Amino acid sequence: MFMLKRGVCQARPQLRKWALVLMFFCLIKICAFDVRMLGRELLCSVNDAMGAGGCDSMRRLQGLQVLALVVLVAGSLILFQISRVYANAKASMTKPADVYLSLWSNASLICVSMMVIWQCAPWVGFLTIGYVPHIFSDVPWQWFAIFNLCLLLGSFWVAESCNWNYEVKHKKRMAHLNSTWTQRDTLWMCVFIYLATLALSYVAHDVLTSGGTRPLER
Repeated sequence: MFMLKRGVCQARPQLRKWALVLMFFCLIKICAFDVRMLGRELLCSVNDAMGAGGCDSMRRLQGLQVLALVVLVAGSLILFQISRVYANAKASMTKPADVYLSLWSNASLICVSMMVIWQCAPWVGFLTIGYVPHIFSDVPWQWFAIFNLCLLLGSFWVAESCNWNYEVKHKKRMAHLNSTWTQRDTLWMCVFIYLATLALSYVAHDVLTSGGTRPLER
């Protein structure tokens, strides 16, 4: 999706083509494997809940195969329509201010910083008062990680609307590239901090809870 958006916003036909090709192969993989595997797991769960036992009903499995084929055909038609719609797309001259990219980058930086603070707080509590406050188990760090992941993806999606390739003929329109540090640089810095914090979060969680088996104390 990011490749497709960049290909549309920057009017790059080859990038759009490869993006659609990758999406088509992903669609084939989803319909050939994921739909069948997920459907089979759901059938197992339903049959176990009903006490029927087993999940290899041939009729139901054939229904899943038909559903996967329908999804494949419908998805292929959608991709073909997208290709037609953006066949003559022109390069976008959108500025970061037009899409409020500064707001998105600042929000990402603040939320990632909050995740760092929330991850460091249990250590501070353990070293100062001797135990980890129970609030850190009531509001686990995984919530911050999921929220920040969605926020960063949304921020980069907004950033793709802007053209970051400097062109002399659009000098006034692209004056934001004259800055040493841009909002996109802030987003990449947030990604680095997020990944480092995410890696340390798993280690800290195992250490503070003895491998995740000992509950946090009040």
